[in-house]
Amino acid sequence: MTPLVAVAPADSLGPVRAALARYGDVAVHADAADWAVDRAEEAALWAGAERGRLTGPLPAPVRRRLVASRRLVRCVAGSVLGVDPLLLELTRDPGGRPRLRGYAHLQVSLSHTGNRLALALGAGGVPVGVDVERADRPVRVETLARRICTPRERAVLAGLPPAERPAVLLRLWTLKEAHAKALGAGLRLPFTGFGFRLLGRTAVLTDDRGQPVRPVESRFTTHLTATGHLVSVAAGSPAG
Repeated sequence: MTPLVAVAPADSLGPVRAALARYGDVAVHADAADWAVDRAEEAALWAGAERGRLTGPLPAPVRRRLVASRRLVRCVAGSVLGVDPLLLELTRDPGGRPRLRGYAHLQVSLSHTGNRLALALGAGGVPVGVDVERADRPVRVETLARRICTPRERAVLAGLPPAERPAVLLRLWTLKEAHAKALGAGLRLPFTGFGFRLLGRTAVLTDDRGQPVRPVESRFTTHLTATGHLVSVAAGSPAG
């Protein structure tokens, strides 16, 4: 199970390093406001190819969140790597996954909802994906289930009390997003083509008929944070 750690700039990142060393992957979550910087500090956080993302008009909240997320990943990754955060450059591979230039052995994945940021790290080239969502986000269960669920998952949802369906559906959604990010597939992966069997905080990947996918090459974890967010993490096998 991938551990989850809440972090703020003044916190020691020792628990993050320890969790990564023990489990091989770790996720953190944070409030974007805690990691905000002023405009004078932005330039140091946006180097190389990523600088283009700030070109042109952006709504102020979007800009603040983007910059805060880059500060978060640089500080956490810098602590893990023992590197000055400002020397790290975040790029993207051809599939759109974020990468730390020159540090391919440390895999990263980012997500946000509102002002909540989530970051997953995978050591030793372990691909990771993370997704965060408000646990109380309103959803149209039947509409969303048709779009993202396998027939087996829809049958399981239909068998639940109506009050429980939104929470289960949101968890499935975050797991599928995390899995797609870990694969580097993004929106190209049809969510109705694979499913999950939920087991406590963990989950088992299944095919579209509800049968476990073999061999098991990934781990899936969902946490409910004290802030009322679902954080789902997918952690796979080392590349190559």
